[in-house]
Amino acid sequence: MRKSITALLLCLSIVFCAAMPAQAAAPEAKTYPIVFVHGLAGWGESAGLDRIAPGWGQFAGSIPKYLRGYGYECYAASVGPVSSVWDRACELYAQLNGTRVDYGAAHAAKFGHERYGETYKKALVPGWNDGDRRIHLLGHSMGGATARLLAQLLARGDADEQAATPAGELSPLFGGTLGGRVASITTLGAPHNGSTALEPGGGSDTLYKGLTVLGFASNISWIFSRLYPFRLGHFNMSPKGFWRAPWNVFKVKRAFEENPDGAQVDLTVDGAAAVNGGIQCLPDIYYFSYYACKSLDDGNGNQAPKEGMWFLFRKPSSAMGLRREPYTTPGGTRIDEAWMPNDGLVNVISALYPFGEPHRDYDPGDVRPGVWQVMPVIEEYDHMDFAGGLQLGGAPGIKEFYLSVARLLEGIE
Repeated sequence: MRKSITALLLCLSIVFCAAMPAQAAAPEAKTYPIVFVHGLAGWGESAGLDRIAPGWGQFAGSIPKYLRGYGYECYAASVGPVSSVWDRACELYAQLNGTRVDYGAAHAAKFGHERYGETYKKALVPGWNDGDRRIHLLGHSMGGATARLLAQLLARGDADEQAATPAGELSPLFGGTLGGRVASITTLGAPHNGSTALEPGGGSDTLYKGLTVLGFASNISWIFSRLYPFRLGHFNMSPKGFWRAPWNVFKVKRAFEENPDGAQVDLTVDGAAAVNGGIQCLPDIYYFSYYACKSLDDGNGNQAPKEGMWFLFRKPSSAMGLRREPYTTPGGTRIDEAWMPNDGLVNVISALYPFGEPHRDYDPGDVRPGVWQVMPVIEEYDHMDFAGGLQLGGAPGIKEFYLSVARLLEGIE
């Protein structure tokens, strides 16, 4: 019963955050358009919920709207909250381009879902589909990998899709001819190398239960699906599908917890390594990573959550910070004490940069493309605070933080 109540509290926390409606983009922007890409369980401005509770800002109010007031052209995309990195990247491309989602013939066949998804009649960023404009991608949590994979596909395409797709049917996304459309990628608390919190016993069971409850609601109710779309239509899970075959709603739990083409796989350590195997730093893109640490040594060699961490993160934070014998994952990643510090959901070591990619500490006088600029640690934030935070008024200085990020991007041409 206690677990059910906690899961319900998760739903209520998401639904009842205060907010402000979106605002039209400023006519004269200071830099390339900034596109916000949410992470696990998040949403963008097209979701009905965003007018009640902005996915970017929460109790602080809409961050994109705030930045528009300073002359920045901002857009907040909406992709599948529990979908795989690949599916999310395909959805992000379709929104940016104003077209139908094509998950790829090879990918759809491999994972047993529909090749095509939702159709977006209007491009999220005007002019981007013509190749005349570059964009800055800003991803929180899983939005980081989503942005990185999108940039990779734009520039290099995908050989499997090219081989499996009949002539004339290949999506431009997989052709490798769209490089140069992304100016920078900025990640915020991104689990570049996965999160031990999302491994078995990692303490995220309550989070998963809450998402399952939301998934049931989104696939039964037309109203809720517009409020908080789960975007699992390519798996034949939607209100339309429910009324045709009500028993399909019971597939929601399996689709999230067992589906190999989902967030719950890509966010694990080995799952993230598999995703990273198909992505590399591109020489014409600037990369920035922001990370937080909301844990501290408890005096017994463990990392314990600091005061003020969101209550649903305290359990996974403690699990990540528990001192134990080092071990190696089946995929070959060694997990030791370096993985203990965390922001409540993501290990600090994972949020710095993808293993094996070029990286350096941020130097404001020497910012380079093709390499990760690792920003200084933010001690006062937990993982949720990057999205605005659930406390009244939002995380301390959250609007000023995003204004500083926007100003940083101004110098990129």
